[in-house]
Amino acid sequence: MSEFKTTVPNGWRGRCSGDGYERYTDNEGNRRYTDNYEKVSDMPYRPCSKCGEYPTEEGDDYCLQHLGNVMNACCGHGNQKGYVQFDCGIVIRGFFEIEKWV
Repeated sequence: MSEFKTTVPNGWRGRCSGDGYERYTDNEGNRRYTDNYEKVSDMPYRPCSKCGEYPTEEGDDYCLQHLGNVMNACCGHGNQKGYVQFDCGIVIRGFFEIEKWV
């Protein structure tokens, strides 16, 4: 089995995006990842398929952490549309190129 985090911070619970990994159901009804055929139940938390980082302790996508005035966001993990939902109710969706200026 591939190496993955076994201690999951509370902020990660309830994540549903799959962090960019495609899944399928095999003939026996098991949900599996298409890239390594591992059961999703054996490996429920994986690093982002685009940046290779795990979510922050607060559950934020690593590349989108600390945005400010944002209710929630998802980077899209390289193969899905991402979104940013601002506190004011505005939502931006699309395929994003994430840059961090320091």
